[in-house]
Amino acid sequence: MNSMSTLGRNLLGLMGAGLLLSACVDPIAQQSRPCPMVKVIQDAAYLTRFAGEAEDLAETSFEARIGRSKSFCTYVINTDTGETTIRSELSIEFAASRGPKNPDSAAKFNYWVRVVGPGNSQLSSQTLDVEIPFTAAKVQATAQDQVNILTPLKKGETGDFYRIYIGLAVNEKELDYNRRNPQF
Repeated sequence: MNSMSTLGRNLLGLMGAGLLLSACVDPIAQQSRPCPMVKVIQDAAYLTRFAGEAEDLAETSFEARIGRSKSFCTYVINTDTGETTIRSELSIEFAASRGPKNPDSAAKFNYWVRVVGPGNSQLSSQTLDVEIPFTAAKVQATAQDQVNILTPLKKGETGDFYRIYIGLAVNEKELDYNRRNPQF
């Protein structure tokens, strides 16, 4: 027997096994389900950090911004309890540029991720660190961060019931600066 006919039988066997398995899967579970909407908050998407109290560009330590963000979610069903949780995987890109008064040769800042449910109730919030190093030759750089968010669902809920918000952790003075100097 040649290897092609053995390969052909193995492929047919695998296809038959796949058909049997697909017959055991609930078709409703295979339908696409909505993910929570992910939104970058415009007033907190950009940060200018000054070395001192003056808001003078000559005193800038660094500027940072949230670049692209991507998300993917899966519904996870606990077979013992029947409870469903949405697992959202976020990939967030940050860009930074060094200012003339940068003492650390890096942009060090925080960002937050918040999950909001029905009635705009905040369900969870986490603050995460970012450090983007600079060199003498490289005064602009990017960094990527991955975050996993678990959102338990109540009966009858889907991802449409939830929102995930992302923003840089700016203080009141930085937020006021952003509002007076919009970047978008």
